Amino acid sequence: MHFRLSRYIQLARRIPGRLSASKDPRVQRGYHATRQLVRTVVNKTTHRQLGWVAVVSRAHWLEGGRYEVTGWAYERGFGHPDAPPRIRVWLQSPGMPRLEATVQPAREPLANTRLKFSDIDYSNTGFVAQLDVAEAVGLADRRRRWRGVVEVSGDGHTARSTLKRRGALGSAHHLLSRVFGEVQVTPTWGGRGEGLCLDIGRPHVLAAQAGLDGRDFSAELVLSRTSFSHAELVSPQGGTVLDTHRLHNGRIRVSGRLPVIRPDGPTSLDDPDEDEGLFSPELEGQALPILSYQLVATDTQGRTHQVRTSLDAEAHTVWPDEPPFLYPGPGGTVRLRDCAAMMVLTAVEMEMGSHPTLHFTGFVLGDLTGARLDFVGARAERQVRYSVGPDRVITGTCEWLTSNWGAEPRPPMSGRYTLRGHTAEGKWFRIACAPSIIDQAPHLVSGGLFNASVGVGGGRRLAVQISKPLQADEIGSYHQRRLQAHFHGPDLPLKEQFYFESFNGRQVTCNPLALDREVARRFPDLPRYWGVMDHSVAVPEGAIAVPHGSTAWWDARQTSRFVITNEWLKNSFAHRPGQVVLQTWHGTMLKRIGLDRPAMDPVSRRSMLGERAKWDILLSQNRHSTEIFKTAYSWTKDIWEEGYPRNDDLVNAAREPVRELLGIRPEQKAILYAPTWRDNQTGMVTFLDLEQMVAALGDDYVLLLRGHSRTIQHGADVVLDGVIDVTSYPNITDLFLAADAMITDYSSVMFDFSVTGRPMIFFVPDMDQYRDSVRGVYFDLSEVAPGPVLSLQDEVVDALRDLDAQAARHTERYRAWQQRFNSHDDGQSAARVIDRLMGLG
Repeated sequence: MHFRLSRYIQLARRIPGRLSASKDPRVQRGYHATRQLVRTVVNKTTHRQLGWVAVVSRAHWLEGGRYEVTGWAYERGFGHPDAPPRIRVWLQSPGMPRLEATVQPAREPLANTRLKFSDIDYSNTGFVAQLDVAEAVGLADRRRRWRGVVEVSGDGHTARSTLKRRGALGSAHHLLSRVFGEVQVTPTWGGRGEGLCLDIGRPHVLAAQAGLDGRDFSAELVLSRTSFSHAELVSPQGGTVLDTHRLHNGRIRVSGRLPVIRPDGPTSLDDPDEDEGLFSPELEGQALPILSYQLVATDTQGRTHQVRTSLDAEAHTVWPDEPPFLYPGPGGTVRLRDCAAMMVLTAVEMEMGSHPTLHFTGFVLGDLTGARLDFVGARAERQVRYSVGPDRVITGTCEWLTSNWGAEPRPPMSGRYTLRGHTAEGKWFRIACAPSIIDQAPHLVSGGLFNASVGVGGGRRLAVQISKPLQADEIGSYHQRRLQAHFHGPDLPLKEQFYFESFNGRQVTCNPLALDREVARRFPDLPRYWGVMDHSVAVPEGAIAVPHGSTAWWDARQTSRFVITNEWLKNSFAHRPGQVVLQTWHGTMLKRIGLDRPAMDPVSRRSMLGERAKWDILLSQNRHSTEIFKTAYSWTKDIWEEGYPRNDDLVNAAREPVRELLGIRPEQKAILYAPTWRDNQTGMVTFLDLEQMVAALGDDYVLLLRGHSRTIQHGADVVLDGVIDVTSYPNITDLFLAADAMITDYSSVMFDFSVTGRPMIFFVPDMDQYRDSVRGVYFDLSEVAPGPVLSLQDEVVDALRDLDAQAARHTERYRAWQQRFNSHDDGQSAARVIDRLMGLG
């Protein structure tokens, strides 16, 4: 039976997207029938819920004991185009009557996200449900689990299941309990498809009152069906048994003093699972020690019980001058937090407009004089300006538009940015959101340059999710397919304008940038559009940025007469009659490409040939590339062998301004390290121990670290004395100008940097694997390289210390290399290409 179910599940996961998108009615009928059969069998016999989407973005308490749940729900493949569906939400528990919620419909554009192929608009499946839990509390004869259920009905179809997923950065990730008398209501996420549940009942041990006076703790415990033995406060540094006093009302009073944190002892930082990962630093470096205490009671049978708390969210209105402090922990348990210092945020607001700014207020606990606060993302940071008043109230602001590399202020790259703090001594400390922020998370705001979701991430940290500024009718695959159908239509006229794109919009650089400059210089009245991933990517003066997925992006690329790119345009682009698509490519080839790659599978081959059909002209740097294009892309159309426009600056531009911008001293030797990416890795590939290397070279050298464009969204910038991480620097040609020498591996930068005539070092410790397994190469680099080919770091350091001798040793090879690969790189390539392009008539 289990084997058969596994087969059904595998079948459901492997149904090709092409079947769901087929225009053949027979294929559609067969697909829908098979899909429903698989869903029915799997969903009735397992806890899996194939096809069911139910997301809770916010779950929090309201006044009067009401619990509000906000989200969206639908069954994939069943839309409601004529009218919003009827949505019901209720709680159910075995043997008990249903507890119905009051439900208000809501439009939710995010309901269309996370779907690869969809012809259905699900944005009308949003809801806001309010549950009055008083009835369930009155039925609390024993501790029960009430499971949340949502039902969606409309157009003759009804589907129901659990509220099974949580939206990002929302209060649904940080559920808070509430106590009614001696009955505790604990929202939780159940396993095996249970989804959002409410556990309601009298806990075995409840702290009806709890308090801290400095480091002295006391609590009154209420027992239910439990015989009490003793209680203790437990942390990674051990347990503290509390004094016990039985009160006349049957309660137990416990009290004791928290020991001081042992600096050399274990802390909660050592356990990433402690408190739902609350303390995992997520950043390298030292952190202030933190302890989380749990109040644990032991009964006369030797069984332990985590003591529950009556502390509610509104109890957090007054904070002590310094830790420790009490708070309601996961599952409604009593928790105490102890550390040297931390911050607690109580309010946050994002102000959009021409100068997007985040404002927050909170409290400083302990001494954090000289601390620094930053919103930290993968490849960017935004510093926070703040002040602390005499009442320990902190007010902070973060401006999201900042200048990078001397450019105009831009927003950060799309992604998540988390508020982090480190002391004046460089140690990370904890910044947590109070329940007042958690309750309202996430808060969605839209602006001209980006959209933002302000919420709470892991460990109750304040986080902001930055995304490109798409409108509600542009979000999700439904709207993208709608826009695609419109702009792929036959009736749109072409316009005399240019559309540029480089590296799929991740950067504005390479040959398209050089050609843009030439067009702007010679044809200033022609509109120039740039496709960008988001507005963190700056476009040239006078050009118009169009973020991927926006209506303006679809319009620009489908109606521009000239389309210039250095990467694949992919299925979102359809070549129109009269359009000219110039594929400039992005480098001469050492590593194999296209059909020349080993083990090219049929699906990849089909995709490659489909992409090739969109191009009219291929730009080649040299004869070597021209011949490879013919075989790698089975190319029979025009190839313009004119050199690379991006290398014109290497002949014509000065290098001093770039070095000054990067902070390179005139006497320093700047070494550019630019490894390529690997098919079997996502992050930057660096086989050098950078810390050891800069230490060995000393202050007379500075290392410019440049990751491949495909690794920009993976990992974080390297922060190290003697290293400047220039992965996010917009134009690599500037870096060639600035560098006195370059270290690379198999990257095509070797064919561009050689225009400068400066030394190159080839560090290839994985040569055999790369050549024989990963990608394959067109020629043996070691036989023709215009510099030393090395496999050990010590050899690289020795070569850098003796660059003049290395250059002299490879003079003949260097000259032959330039004749073979750089004969057209004469500083006039862009002019020749635009001459030919505009001469097409």
